[in-house]
Amino acid sequence: MADNSDEEYLDNPTDSQKDNSWDKIIPATETEVTNSNQETENMEVHHHAHSNHGKKTLKNYFWEFLMLFLAVFCGSLAEYQLEHVVERQKEREYIKSMIEDAKTDTANIQEAIALNTNRAQQLDTLSFICENYDMSGNDDENIHRLFRYSKKHPDFITPTERTMLQLKNAGGMRLIRNKKAVDKIIFYDDMSKKLADQQAYYELYQNRSIQIGAQIMNFQNLGMRKSGLQLNKLGLTETAKKLINRDKLKLIEFGNTVQQYQGVVSFYVVRLKEMNERAIQLIQTLEKEYHLENE
Repeated sequence: MADNSDEEYLDNPTDSQKDNSWDKIIPATETEVTNSNQETENMEVHHHAHSNHGKKTLKNYFWEFLMLFLAVFCGSLAEYQLEHVVERQKEREYIKSMIEDAKTDTANIQEAIALNTNRAQQLDTLSFICENYDMSGNDDENIHRLFRYSKKHPDFITPTERTMLQLKNAGGMRLIRNKKAVDKIIFYDDMSKKLADQQAYYELYQNRSIQIGAQIMNFQNLGMRKSGLQLNKLGLTETAKKLINRDKLKLIEFGNTVQQYQGVVSFYVVRLKEMNERAIQLIQTLEKEYHLENE
């Protein structure tokens, strides 16, 4: 009985191990199916996650719009800043050019003031001689000499308009930001127009005096072709120096016209002095406002 028990005891563990081993064996087909299912599930999960990542939200659109807006805005800002710098450079160039023009004008004005002051004095003397004519003296010769001088081309000035024309025609005036500078430029331009108006009167009264002078003098005796020579150096005879008309009333008429001419020339000198003062003010203002005193 003991032996049988031992045999049974030995047989049973073997059978038990066999049974356990059989339970642990997994068919290959079942393993392949299981792995395939797991891979499918993994692929589905991965695909689902990728799909959610590619979808844009409202927040994404907002940031894209913001970045695009900032890029355009910064580009426009940079372009505006560059344009602003260029305009400021042009403004400064215009101001420097305007100062140079005004300085050129002051030099020309000073010369014109001296020449026209002398002309006005000569005309005043000519008018006085005609009003107080004495045929026994040297009045004929003096009338010829003084009238010859007054008949010369007017000593006009033409303001330098190089910069002014650019400011007017090229739209450069809008670049001048400084109000004081703008006011002085306009003020100066206005003065040049007044000067031009006075020059028109200048020529008018000069022509009138010449027309009446032709009635009492022989212009061939004036030696106008001998520019710069005095009458007493022309070799004219005493007869040639005499007036062709000594009528007192005609001489008074001529003297009155010459006096008007002298008044116009004198007022032209006043205009020249006013323009010279405005030119100086313009230069000082532009140099001060744009800090160009030391340049």
